[in-house]
Amino acid sequence: MAQVIKKDNNRFRIVCSLGYGTDGRQIRKTTTFKAPEGTTPKKAEKLANEFALDFERKIRGNVEFADNMKFSELCEQYFALYATNKLKRVTAYTYEGQVKIHLLPEFGNLRLKNFTPNRISNFFGKLKVKPQTCKRIFTILESIFSFAVHQGLILKSPCIGVILPKAKNNDDKKMLNLSQVKILMKMLTSEDVESSQFSVIIRTLILTGLRASECLALQWGDVDFENSVISVKHNLCYDGKKTWLDIPKTKKSRRVIAMSAELAELLKNHYTRQQIIKNSVKYDFNPLGMVFTSQTGSFKDRSGLLREFKRFIKDTDFSFATLHMLRHANATLLLNGGCDIKLVSEHLGHNNIATTADIYADVLLESKRKMADLVSLTLSNK
Repeated sequence: MAQVIKKDNNRFRIVCSLGYGTDGRQIRKTTTFKAPEGTTPKKAEKLANEFALDFERKIRGNVEFADNMKFSELCEQYFALYATNKLKRVTAYTYEGQVKIHLLPEFGNLRLKNFTPNRISNFFGKLKVKPQTCKRIFTILESIFSFAVHQGLILKSPCIGVILPKAKNNDDKKMLNLSQVKILMKMLTSEDVESSQFSVIIRTLILTGLRASECLALQWGDVDFENSVISVKHNLCYDGKKTWLDIPKTKKSRRVIAMSAELAELLKNHYTRQQIIKNSVKYDFNPLGMVFTSQTGSFKDRSGLLREFKRFIKDTDFSFATLHMLRHANATLLLNGGCDIKLVSEHLGHNNIATTADIYADVLLESKRKMADLVSLTLSNK
């Protein structure tokens, strides 16, 4: 929409943005409007807005937009020109996968001029995925149409005004409770799986609250047994073709976390078993010194770990659990145990405390209730 800038004496400057040219410069058209003498300021502003709307319509009529371009063609340009240059490889890979699975089947042949907020809202309303997944897919769609606006292909993004479905029955807030975590830990320490690498990885996730990509990126040089700390320096990334170690997105993600005596013992035993394997083969097993590896000593695949985990919990009442829920379980245990939210936020590598407070709002509310009861209980004791 055209921008209306008030000057003086009921004069206004009208600025209409038409996106960006191929040289990266913004395309803008400007004009001025002066209200008739004696017009009140409020009436003048109304007339200026009406003039701006008419001016934008006229300008739009003189600019050739790519209204007839298909969404699939826009996506090709987006990934070729923008994603490969502006996004991280793993992010571009994730975006491309979501576009192929969800967006192209629905919108691939739709021309840009036929996109409306209502049409997009209806699509997300019938999409059979969790609301949180809806938000992620919508973020990708927003990025694609933002690119289209900046390239001067369309005047305005149809994502403006879109209504996304809300979570129902707290589906997006489903988490493991204390009883379930205890059962899982008991399963992981049973005689037949206790010494397996799988058991060590899952217990490490529960005991540290690390993201799976952070846990699988750990190298032995990151584990300081002497000071009982672990340095989180990398993420394990995969773009569909290649796996590599990358630096975390934010400074807060690069952190040092404390290591419990239980975890230290667990990792020491794992290191000993790994060294036995390394000394028994004739090739350079685990050349990067990874804490967790594949059977051949290369990177441990996150997708494979998730499949293994889902098989392991298949017949339990928490078969819904994901690897990320183990991180939530760790944070919930810390908060319920009375740990300061600032320390928990730093421990998890969140960018700010607000993120932690938002994700664990229900847990914090329960802690506040316990705190209120504690005051009453203390005062009632003689």
